[in-house]
Amino acid sequence: MLVDTASPVIGVAAWDGDDCRGAWTTRLSAGAEGWLAPTLAEALTHLDGLDAVAVVTGPGTFTGLRVGLAHALGLALARGVPVIPVPTLPLRAAALPGSAYTLAILDARKGRLYAQLFDTRGAVPVPLGPPGDVPPGDLEAMLAASGVPSERFPEVSAVGEGVGVVARELASLGVHVPGVAEDAALRAAGALLRTIPPRDAAAVVPEYLREPDAQPPRGLPVMIA
Repeated sequence: MLVDTASPVIGVAAWDGDDCRGAWTTRLSAGAEGWLAPTLAEALTHLDGLDAVAVVTGPGTFTGLRVGLAHALGLALARGVPVIPVPTLPLRAAALPGSAYTLAILDARKGRLYAQLFDTRGAVPVPLGPPGDVPPGDLEAMLAASGVPSERFPEVSAVGEGVGVVARELASLGVHVPGVAEDAALRAAGALLRTIPPRDAAAVVPEYLREPDAQPPRGLPVMIA
């Protein structure tokens, strides 16, 4: 089982070994809880058993990641199975196996992107640098620093929900933007999932690249009952 709520396109995939038994996605701005519970129940009917629950841990939207983690960890604890923590950007890059290089992009809001470049010539995306919380103007420097052949980067393809936000910048860099189905990454995740060691549910937490906007108030007295 794979749960992904890192972006407004949320999804669930039922994996049985190397076989994806089904994938379900929807685009939501709020209310992921109401869609996840019945979709997970539906996905479970496509499996004979459950050995682990994979969940996307970040980067991504703060509330979205927490909703996905809550459902995935709750399912893992209820079934007594471990959890596979899946980074968001390698999962997006997995949608383009066989491409030379893939730039995975999420919209990080406030005029910024979550982005990471991968070598995707093999079955599993290989990172060519750490994930970044960057402005669109830094994409060229990110690509250049990776050692990818330049000449306006024709060997690079871009994928992820943030691609539309920077379509003009990508075109100016010569980066290819292929059409990709919303469930493509979920259906191509098998090889990536096999490379991530399962962990105890209690050890899995969201992985943010940015501090949350809302912070607890400081300087308030502590009330002790």
